[in-house]
Amino acid sequence: MRKIKVVGLTGQTGAGKTRVAELLRQTGIPVIDADEVSRFVVEKNQMLVAELALAFGVGILDVDGKLVRKKLGRIVFGDKEKLDMLGSIIYPYIRAEVDSRVAALQAAGETMVVLDAPTLFESGAHKTCDAVVVVIAPLDLRLNRIIIRDRLTDEEARNRIRSQHDDEFYTQRADYILENDGSEAELEQKAYALAASLRALAGEVG
Repeated sequence: MRKIKVVGLTGQTGAGKTRVAELLRQTGIPVIDADEVSRFVVEKNQMLVAELALAFGVGILDVDGKLVRKKLGRIVFGDKEKLDMLGSIIYPYIRAEVDSRVAALQAAGETMVVLDAPTLFESGAHKTCDAVVVVIAPLDLRLNRIIIRDRLTDEEARNRIRSQHDDEFYTQRADYILENDGSEAELEQKAYALAASLRALAGEVG
């Protein structure tokens, strides 16, 4: 059986990575959403929730003992040390679930899967990818998008952006770069062209 090709998709917050993932999915390419996986493992694994509460305090839990992601986000965004701590706790659980889903797709006969992961590099998941796609966008557009999307203040949005790497960090590690600096129609064209390139690449794998 041919080994399934795993393509990592990442980028800065507000760059439009999620929309690119949606467009790739529309072309028929399977997409694993690492954020969805993260929510899944938190809901299903009480040991993980206990580890997070021990590290960041019981204030991140609701009255039923479930994780309140927004409370955790307020603690870690803008604080690199705490963000790194969060990653060291949760990444192993996420990687195990992603590996399971990739194996299932390969068993189903898929030749390629896109791993949509905002922390692709930080988690080390890029090391298991056959190629990496990075989505970037101008700073002002990113700020506007996340303020509207996540209902943040300007200061909260800037803190979130500061917690991430700059353009150069991403572009130097990318096999494909998609710059989302135009209209929705332009983004669609770029995403569909990318899908064609990825399919051609997957077809070249022996």
